[in-house]
Parts: sequence; C-alpha cells; structure tokens
Amino acid sequence: MIEEIIGQIFSIIAMALTVLSFQMKTKKQILVVQTAGSAFFLASYILFESWAAVCLNVVFLIRNTVFYFKDKKWASHGIWLYLILALVIAAGALGFNTYWDIVPIIGSIFGTVAAYMKRENMFRLLKLGDSPCWLIYNLSIPSIGGSVCEIVNIASILIGLIRYRKAGFLAEK
Repeated sequence: MIEEIIGQIFSIIAMALTVLSFQMKTKKQILVVQTAGSAFFLASYILFESWAAVCLNVVFLIRNTVFYFKDKKWASHGIWLYLILALVIAAGALGFNTYWDIVPIIGSIFGTVAAYMKRENMFRLLKLGDSPCWLIYNLSIPSIGGSVCEIVNIASILIGLIRYRKAGFLAEK
C-alpha cells in the first residue's frame, strides 16, 4: 500500500515536470526537464511493478542524453535514431507482461522520433502521437499522475505549438 502511494506521488512529480517541459523554448531545455520527469516516472513504475514502462523509461534516460548532445560529433550520427528505436522495442519486449504493454511501445516510437527532431515544434507535434498511447497505458495500471499527465501534456503541447508558432514551423530553421 505504501509503495502505491509513493508511486502515485512520484508520478505526480513526473507529471509536473513533463507538462512543464513543453513550455520550454529550446530543444535542450525540453530534453533536460523531460529527463527529470522520466526519472520520476521510472521510480513510480518500479513501485507499480509496471516492468515494460520501467524498461522504456530507462531507454528514455539514454535517449534524452544522446539527443541532448546531438550537436557533438559522437552523438550526431543518424544511426542513433535507429539504435534507440531498437532499444525501445527491445525494452518493451523485455518488460512485456500483458497486451497493454504494447501501447506504450507504440507511443515510445513516436516519442523517440520526436526527440530526434531538430525543430522544437516538430518535436511537440510528434509527441501528440506519444501521449494518447501513454494515457491508455496509465489508465490501465492505474497511475493517477501518469494519466493526468498525458491529458495535460496534450493541452500543454498544443499551447506550446501556439506560443512558439512561426509561419511554416515545420520548415528547417
């Protein structure tokens, strides 16, 4: 019982960080705040014993770190996208327990491609494919913070897209 309460608290902290991330202006700022959110979600999913989500959040910590340093030579190669997508699928398979575990794997594919994007608004747009999948999964656990997070994330993403809109925001900088 106490583990579930602590897990819910961690998921609410993760929710606040993740929602806040979509209001950051630069991609690096978004990734830093999302990494902190992933760390709290990781802790909450451990307490919920949701192993697919645990494995996926470990990959998110790696993914966000690599993509944060995308401007460095070691992280700039396009192969990283494919390696991390492979890690997402492997992590989901490793933690697979029920058919519900397929849903966050699909969302994580969207989230990984989004995190790879150079443009912040393209990142936000692709995250709209990620959040509904995690919402469904979090409702199945149930994770209060995770479920509310994804509902609010969708709103935060849309607000971020509006706040930082530019004519032709999908075009290269």
